[in-house]
Amino acid sequence: MAPLAQDWTYAEWSAVYNALSFGIAGMGSATIFFWLQLPNVTKNYRTALTITGIVTLIATYHYFRIFNSWVAAFNVGLGVNGSYEVTVSGTPFNDAYRYVDWLLTV
Repeated sequence: MAPLAQDWTYAEWSAVYNALSFGIAGMGSATIFFWLQLPNVTKNYRTALTITGIVTLIATYHYFRIFNSWVAAFNVGLGVNGSYEVTVSGTPFNDAYRYVDWLLTV
């Protein structure tokens, strides 16, 4: 697991948080869409659509795990001056999920 830098701004932390959240929503939505479209395609394409849905489901799971690891790796709260402050919690950020995702889906 890679060590995290100590000096994250709230904007930087929030950008990663929102990007991961968007990835979860996008991959999860794609999974549902692909599987709902199965009755609308010819029989020849159903296997491909099923596998595509499985790939996006696996990616959704891994993005969810990465998201949880990201949240656990930091403490976010109001600072003395009233703005949000981000500090490293000491819980390691597990970046291995992205490699596992690549192995399973590529």
